[in-house]
Amino acid sequence: MSQLTKTLLVAGVLLVAGVSVGTSAFTTAQVDRQANVDVVADEAGLLGLTDGTSGELVFQDGEGQLGIDFTAGTAGGANTNALFELGNPADPTASQAFMITNNDVESHVIETEYRANTTDATAEDNLKFEVYDGSGTLVDTISASGTTASWSAPANTTYYVVVTVDTGHSSDLLGPNADLSGTLGFSIDDTVEGGA
Repeated sequence: MSQLTKTLLVAGVLLVAGVSVGTSAFTTAQVDRQANVDVVADEAGLLGLTDGTSGELVFQDGEGQLGIDFTAGTAGGANTNALFELGNPADPTASQAFMITNNDVESHVIETEYRANTTDATAEDNLKFEVYDGSGTLVDTISASGTTASWSAPANTTYYVVVTVDTGHSSDLLGPNADLSGTLGFSIDDTVEGGA
């Protein structure tokens, strides 16, 4: 094949490519896609938070959010020099304060921390959240003194949380004005993409 033929062949390919691009040009386009972003109660969210078997101390409030409140009823709070277990660490799947469920169709890393409102909760492990899997095995523990938890949760998997409040029974004695209140925070990472 001569050099002239090769040059004409390449020029012909470029001409055809240019015509193809030119004929596919457009000035505007509109493409609609459906997005379902319903806001639901905690128990039905991507990260499901559902109250367990601990009575009225752990509940879904009127907005569908999980709450823990030791001032339920006429109580003023937790007794001093006492130990409260919401759930049973020996059988957490049958008795728990609340459940955490990955309601998504893919695995996620769940990271959890407790942010105390005061320093009363941070000196000792007066308040802790123990997370168990479906076999009753301890997965991780979150505490008010700063211990955070992180675990990989397969799709549609539930974890069971036992809450322990120790106001001095086996730890430092807390006075009657101590405050262990705070916020239990969750973040979910996509294990495939690495995003939060």
